[in-house]
Amino acid sequence: MTLNIIGQTGTAILLTIIITILMSKKVNFKDAGRLFGVTFKELWLPVLTICFILAISKITTYGGLSAAMGQGIAKAGNVFPVLSPILGWIGVFMTGSVVNNNSLFAPIQASVAQQIGTSGSLLVSANTVGGVAAKLISPQSIAIATAAVKQVGKESELLKMTLKYSVCLLIFICIWTFILSLL
Repeated sequence: MTLNIIGQTGTAILLTIIITILMSKKVNFKDAGRLFGVTFKELWLPVLTICFILAISKITTYGGLSAAMGQGIAKAGNVFPVLSPILGWIGVFMTGSVVNNNSLFAPIQASVAQQIGTSGSLLVSANTVGGVAAKLISPQSIAIATAAVKQVGKESELLKMTLKYSVCLLIFICIWTFILSLL
């Protein structure tokens, strides 16, 4: 595995921050350092969680677990494209993140696609789109949404409202993925 630091998104963001500090008359490196410290204190746990999830996904992929799970799941055969978005939906509900879901489940989807003779791009895309449908009901998204509009404590009301849309969207995605897999 190689690490291309220059090509990473974080490098572009870091360079943008440095250029902004250099060109801004209102922000200096001392203030930026203080803001970074405050931000780090608030976000260290989510950052650590994401790092662990990405580490787990790399271990499962490089250790062959994704391929092994793919072999087992492939026994569903040509019906799996109907189930593919559901895996993404569950993944985002559990992790709260489409990126984390894709890190964990995209290699499995690609492995299954290869074994059942369908498009890997289709199943990985279905995983992503199914995950997007789950963002409506993910506990992290619900908590952030209620906090943003000062409605903490009303999470269950929001979940009741969004669940039907999420499930309807998931059903549509499952049917559409199956149709596309037949082409």
